[in-house]
Amino acid sequence: MTFQPFPAVATMPTFSPPGPKMPDDKFRAIRDFIYSQCGIFFTDNKKYLLEGRLAKRLDVLEIKDYDEYLRLIQSGVERQEELKILYESITINETSFFRNEPQFNALETQIVNEIILAKKSAGKRLLRFWSAACSSGEEAYTMAMIYLEKIKPRYPGIELEIIGTDINSQMLETAQDGVYRDYSIRNAPKLYLDKYFSVMDGKYYLHNDVKDLVRFDTLNLYDQQQMRRMSDFDVIFCCNVLIYFDLNSKKQVIADLYNSLDRGGYLFIGYSESLHGITKAFKLVHYPKTLAYKKE
Repeated sequence: MTFQPFPAVATMPTFSPPGPKMPDDKFRAIRDFIYSQCGIFFTDNKKYLLEGRLAKRLDVLEIKDYDEYLRLIQSGVERQEELKILYESITINETSFFRNEPQFNALETQIVNEIILAKKSAGKRLLRFWSAACSSGEEAYTMAMIYLEKIKPRYPGIELEIIGTDINSQMLETAQDGVYRDYSIRNAPKLYLDKYFSVMDGKYYLHNDVKDLVRFDTLNLYDQQQMRRMSDFDVIFCCNVLIYFDLNSKKQVIADLYNSLDRGGYLFIGYSESLHGITKAFKLVHYPKTLAYKKE
């Protein structure tokens, strides 16, 4: 995944976060501000999570209370920089190479063939993939390796452009570096590890021919002005993101993702996610052990 503001927990913790206590009215004000900016919604029982993360920022900034912090993120001189840090503080980034492998199998064996045949009949030769909420880049780079290993040999005249976006600029720096540890590569087949990585001092360095296929950029999926520039994609992966939006946010984001796809394009979401009750615009297509949403 990528864009996660704390998964649900079965029981409430007994500890109290360090630093000043967050009054209920300030929690609601900060919670609502975060929601207005990026669509993440903290329910009342997640107050302790937000309080725990922001208490550390108050300490670093030497701010005495949450009212002052709210003023900072709403209109302070350092607002934009602090918003970046805020997004980094409230998101959890969980991903790896070849995660949800049935999705990549469907992409490689069936979806790409269908899209390329349609492109050839229209005289086009460029595939465009988007890894939305890409975190540290493993998903986008997985698509790049599949293209080099499986797609390009079958269709040598077809080119590929991959865009990876995330709200967390710190994660994008890691993605651009292309240097990973054991946890990230735990699901990667040996063929790809041997061919597309160099190993040094316990780190896995992705080769430049893979990195060169991907461009990374900061993007807030909830920002419709930013989303309007994301268009003409054949495949979008937006996995394990929607479960952390409320219904209205989901509807907005999915509508924008739909508009970002070309006709005949496909959207992948996480296994625990569904578009039921959100939109009927897509055609649900079943593949072995997975499914995808097609824009007809």
